[in-house]
Amino acid sequence: MAKDFKLKFFRKKQFSLIIFFLFFVSDGAFAAVMPMAKAVRIPIARESSPAISSLPHIYGARVSGRPLVLIDPGHGGHDPGSSSRDGRLHEKDVTLAIGLAIRDALIKSGRVRVALTREDDHFLPLVSRREIGRRMNADLFISVHADSAAAGNPHGATIYTLSEVASDKIAARLAARENQVDISGSRELRNQNSEVKSILYDLTRRETMNASVSFASLLQRELQGRIPFRSHYHRFAGFVVLKAPDVPSVLMETGYISNPAEAAQLFSRGYRENLALGVRRAIEIYFARRLARLAERSDLKSDRQKK
Repeated sequence: MAKDFKLKFFRKKQFSLIIFFLFFVSDGAFAAVMPMAKAVRIPIARESSPAISSLPHIYGARVSGRPLVLIDPGHGGHDPGSSSRDGRLHEKDVTLAIGLAIRDALIKSGRVRVALTREDDHFLPLVSRREIGRRMNADLFISVHADSAAAGNPHGATIYTLSEVASDKIAARLAARENQVDISGSRELRNQNSEVKSILYDLTRRETMNASVSFASLLQRELQGRIPFRSHYHRFAGFVVLKAPDVPSVLMETGYISNPAEAAQLFSRGYRENLALGVRRAIEIYFARRLARLAERSDLKSDRQKK
């Protein structure tokens, strides 16, 4: 961005121009000038990057440039997540089964590359899950969970995107519960050496959050009719696992494991495969739209250069 505006580091007039751009550009104009591709990757401070021994295996298309989708089956190992009323069924098992079903559907499609944060029953801290996505340069991150309720029999799926202010008390409680299982600790990105870096960080994060909301809407549309949704299907809260500033991310609560009827569906192979097909369809549309926008912007840039 600095190159486009022919700016030099901290001269007063140029810096003011960046501030003006940050706060006064409309959403429509912002989308037109900021590419969906991750043009800026801001490093997270060393102390907030947990040790990761190895990155997951990547499945699917080997064609250069194919987008990478990272599926994150929630919980695992000593953390079972939520459980059914009788205690026999655990969230960590159904999230892994759903994650593997989504992986298989995407491999069959052949249009994207896909990886899973875990493919067996082991524990991963939340920050590690998020950091895996950043280190792999993932283009999309989908965290898979199953909800629970202490009383009653609520049912239906919900899709969450990131916000520091929760959309409602239910979202706030869920985020607090999910974030509690992370025993690794973390420090979010603090003071940057360069204020320009900080501005670019904000721009990148805003674009990432917009892309996350766009995908959440697509995901609900393509899953509608395949799985039931709660009346307010899209909620938002400060989930640690969604806080990568440059990877569009959603958290999908696929249903209520505490509801006996819905738990039986979640553990049904046919139900999981149908859900996976809807997720695959949403992913394909999301990246097709992104490619179309990039092509359109490339054409506009070419026309300007000719003029």
